[in-house]
Order: sequence, then C-alpha cells, then structure tokens
Amino acid sequence: MWYAPEKYKKIIPSTNAELLKLTGDLGDKEAKISLVKFLKANIGFTTELISGIKLAPYQEIVIKGMLNRNFSMNVWGRGAGKSFIASVYCFLQCIFEPNTKILIAGPTFRTARFIFNYLEKIVDSKGAELLAQAFGVKAKRNDQFEWQINGGSITAIPLNGEKIRGFRANVLLLDEYLLLPEEIIKTVLMPFLVAPQNMKERMEVRELEDKLIKAGSMREEERMVFPNTAKMIALSSASYTFENLYKTYKDWVEKIYSSEMGEATYFVSQLGYEALPKEMVDKTIIEEAQFGGVSDSTFQREYCAQFTDGSDSYFSAKKMYDCTISDGQSPTTLIRGDSDKKYVLAMDPNMDDSPSADYFAMAVLELDEESKQSTLVHSYAGLGNISNHVKYFYYLLNNFNIQLVLSDNAGADTFLGASNQSDLFVKNNFEVKRLEFNSMLDGVDYMRELKRLKNQHNLQDKKIFFTQAFTSDFIRRCNEQLQYCIDYKKIWFASRTSANERAFNTASAARINMELVNEDSITDLIENQDILIYQTKKQCALIQVATTSKGTLSFDLPHHLKRSSSATRARKDNYTALMLANWAAKCYYDMQSIKEEAEPATFVPIMIR
Repeated sequence: MWYAPEKYKKIIPSTNAELLKLTGDLGDKEAKISLVKFLKANIGFTTELISGIKLAPYQEIVIKGMLNRNFSMNVWGRGAGKSFIASVYCFLQCIFEPNTKILIAGPTFRTARFIFNYLEKIVDSKGAELLAQAFGVKAKRNDQFEWQINGGSITAIPLNGEKIRGFRANVLLLDEYLLLPEEIIKTVLMPFLVAPQNMKERMEVRELEDKLIKAGSMREEERMVFPNTAKMIALSSASYTFENLYKTYKDWVEKIYSSEMGEATYFVSQLGYEALPKEMVDKTIIEEAQFGGVSDSTFQREYCAQFTDGSDSYFSAKKMYDCTISDGQSPTTLIRGDSDKKYVLAMDPNMDDSPSADYFAMAVLELDEESKQSTLVHSYAGLGNISNHVKYFYYLLNNFNIQLVLSDNAGADTFLGASNQSDLFVKNNFEVKRLEFNSMLDGVDYMRELKRLKNQHNLQDKKIFFTQAFTSDFIRRCNEQLQYCIDYKKIWFASRTSANERAFNTASAARINMELVNEDSITDLIENQDILIYQTKKQCALIQVATTSKGTLSFDLPHHLKRSSSATRARKDNYTALMLANWAAKCYYDMQSIKEEAEPATFVPIMIR
C-alpha cells in the first residue's frame, strides 16, 4: 500500500504530455534538455535502454523517491532486492547528475563491496553497452574500490580507522543500516555530506552577487538559493524496536507526516514479501518460512519487514542489547588478547565441510575475577577442511591467555587428536592435554571434583582441555546458567572495534599470521569479529524452549528454521559455543574459589607409652 498525507497530494504536470506538444525542429541544446527530461521522467524506459534491465513498477517508484529526496530509507524483507536496486540507483544518479560522488559503506567492507560487485555485473552484462560507455577508470585496493563515471565516482569503503574521515561525497549509500553504530553515523558519516558538490560555482556566484549588491544593482533578498543536493540512503532489513534503525525510521516517518513541516526531504519505503510481484517471490521459501506461523517474530522481521520488540525468545534480545558494551568503550572485540587478562575458550566442533552443514564454532570470553563477570570478545564460525579449524585453534591459543578449553564431547577427541598430530602443533612443540572433570556433580561431590580439577590444571603443560556430554540435564542447566548471566549482567558482549578509532588502529597494527585465520586482510578479520558478536546474539534470540514427548526441555531453533537445508539457513553454532564458554567461565571461577590444601604426609608419627 502506498500512502501520502494530504499536504503531498498535488497535481504534477506530465513531462511526457509537455514533450508531445513540441513541434518542428529542435536546436541541439533544446534537444538535449528535452531528452534528459524524458529519460528522467521515464525511469523504467531509461534503465532498460542503457542497461537492458527491466524494472518492476515498485522499483521505479522507489528509485524516483531516492532520486528526489535528500534522505531515503528502504526497509525491505528478504529477497526484495535491496542491493540490486541500490546498484541501479548508483548509475542513474551519476548519469542524471554529473560530477556526483557516491560513497557506499556498510558494517563491513565485504558489505560495501557486494553492492560494488553487483554494479560490475550489471555493467558487464549483455544489453548494458550504453551504460558501460559512461564508466571510466576503475581502481581496486584492499581498503577502497572506486569507479569513475560522468565526472564523478562511485566508491566502496570500509567504516573504520582514521582514513575515512578524509572522504567527501554528496551521496552516502549505507547498506545494512541496522548494524551500523549510531555514533559512527553521526560523527563520521554525516560530515561526509557537508561540502557541497558545486562549491567552486557557489563561491563564484556569491562573489558576483556581493559586487552587484555593493553597486546597488541587486538586493540581499534576491540572492540565488542553492538547493541541497546531498543525499543519504539507508538500506536494511527490519530490526528490533529498541535498536537505532527503528528510532531513525520513526523519526523520519514523523517528519514526513508532520503538519508543522513543509514538504519533507524524506522518503521511506517498507516492503514485505506480500508487496512484491508474484513472479519475484519463491513460494517454496515463503511456505517453509511460514511453517512457524505468520506471527513468528523472525518471519515478521525477515520477510514481512516488520519491527518487533524481541521479547518472545528464551534469551531476551532486549536484555542482550543491555548487556552489550557501548561503542567507544572497552573491552572491544579482540584479535589478540590483553597480556594482563585471562580467557576461557569453548568450541562446538563439526568437521563436515558441506555448504549446508553446521559451522565449527568457537567463543572466547574475557574473565573478570573480581566481579565474576565475563565478556565475549572473540568468535569463530567456519566450514571447510579440519586443518582450517586446527589453524584457528592454534591462533587462539597463541594470542589469548587461555585458562580452560571446554568442548562438546561429540567430535572433541577427533579434533584434539588432529590438532596435536598436525604439522603446525608438532613443528612448534605444542600439545594440548586433557583434564578429567565432571562439572555436573552437586554439593560435596562437586567440591571434591573442583579440587581434583585444580590439582590437574597446568598452564605450562597445556593441561587445560576438558569435554562435556550434551545430556538433557546438562543442556537445561547450561541454558539456565546463560539466561541467568544475561538477566543479571554477569556476561557481556564486547563493543565494536570498527566503531572505536583507537582500538581499530591498535588492532590493525597487530602482527597476525593471516594464513592461520583464513582471511584476506587484518581489516576483514576485525570486521568479521564485530559481525560475529552480533550474529551470536541474533542466534541466541532465536532459541525457543519446548517440551519433548519424554518430558524433557528442548532448546532449539524454531521448527521452520530447522527444516531449511540451504547454505544460508539459520544456525545456532555460535550460541552453543557461547553457552559452553559461559559454563567454562563458571567452572573456572568455582575452581579459583577452592582453597589449596596441603597434601597429607605419608607418615604420621604415633606416641607410644
């Protein structure tokens, strides 16, 4: 449904009707102006003419909104084509407005590159010969992709470090807006739009006006008014109502509807799957997603583009948000641990390298022994050969002061054996040894077990590894422990390194063997950590509790999400790793609370009378 308040309902002259009135021969200049007017009034025809792409009616309307408003927000459901429409907008904006400088940014450089790569595919496709002629030199570096077009440029950049503050643009395109730090948007991104596109022209006009006013040939109120051509475009799926995206969405919508404001410079579109043409919707995927019910909050956000409050999951999304350290504060996500801090590591091993398989997941918690709190500072989620997981395990052990390692018992022996026997471990004389410890005992038996753990525990000998079988009792207690820690702020989620200039510069200067982490650059490693922390919370928020036929509690993804077998299906591996890491932190704190007792002597003297 499209709706516009009364103040926007007005008769707009038809450009096509006016052009039909033209008669006779046109001069070169008039012909060019008439052509531009026609092309801009008929966005669908123009797009198909120069790129071979046929737009749907809703896509034409959205692009017109983005072209004609200073601030645009598109909150669309999955499969609606946000990245595609952004790519089309980029080349149309640059063609209709020469010298336009567009900056594409997102929570990671990968996100920004994705739109840039989409644009490349369009330009290189059959039928886009005219469009290709508009583009010039293209440059790709590790920290910037740039393509010149019509006197301007389209540039994809990462949102981190000091370098980005030097950029200037008159169009800012922000993908995955819900993942962008609010502080970054206000203090770094918005200043990009400060410098006008035609600064030189404006200065020349003002100088001429000053002379005319001084000579008495012009009045002050007759000065030329320069329109504001700066644009910011936000693309996102729907989020929770307590996040910054919803706050911005509400603010812009209120300004559009406000009777106190004139014609607003804002455009907002919100498209769920039902608003899309039927031929653009995969019925099988929608039916699969609807299996959990159309009122399911995940379905509402992902496919219906509706904001939800996040209160319907076992782990409250709002409480996890409250347990997240604010951007700019410490600790941030880490790619190397603090030498003065202690950490625990947990893993949910899976050696299947199928694209649709579960991930091999790991979580690192930073410990605070004084407050008995912990903070998730590093995560891992990988597919592929077991050697990749072994390398990452070695990287974590060598860059964090790991006190304990806890693994799901399933697959633990295979992985530990593969690690200790790998060339990497053997070459560096590195061996991780197992501890015998039963964390499920209670009362006096548990206290005895903790003493046994403390006696076995040996950091120098790397005797730090223990496993846990996933019994129904353990799963219940472990989830209850994590819920308790979230509810009472005993566990925290690190702030984003990319939103902290000082932390980013420190992290990017660290020397990391990139072969161990399977990343192209240290920037990708840093950005990936910021995303994985968010994804861990998102996975936790999906967990639902149900009672099995045997009367035990089940903690799992909604059934309709579990049924999916696609490579992009929802997973819960990082949630499991976090749950185990939180349990490992509990065991470590319990172990540290046990006082060491002197071993009894083997000989006890007896007084004989």
